[in-house]
Amino acid sequence: MREGAVRVLLIGEAEKGSSYLRAQLESRGCSCWFGRSTKESIALFGRHSFHMILSTSPLHQGDPLLAELGDSNCTVYCTHSVEDGSWWLPLVRAGRKCSGAPALRPSEFVNVLDGLVTEIEPNGRACQRV
Repeated sequence: MREGAVRVLLIGEAEKGSSYLRAQLESRGCSCWFGRSTKESIALFGRHSFHMILSTSPLHQGDPLLAELGDSNCTVYCTHSVEDGSWWLPLVRAGRKCSGAPALRPSEFVNVLDGLVTEIEPNGRACQRV
């Protein structure tokens, strides 16, 4: 993993389900970790600092992982099931809650990833436990 890379925690039930997302992020120079459960993800969050958390499982208000973030400056997106698949929902962007933000189709989210990585890289501040 390269020094100064954007660090991303991917969360989902099966690592294989996140392989496309991981490949997209790593092609942009990001370093990725994977957690299969909230408990495993909280443990990873406790050992590493991450710039971004992307969950292929829904995260809801009161989720223990979101509580762990506290007042950090992390960016968090999760999937939201819709009739024709899953869309990406921004929950937190650079530490600010995104209440009411629109969900993004997968193709829209891939485009947003470029902007997120570019936005995070210069300042390099990772979300930390507070």
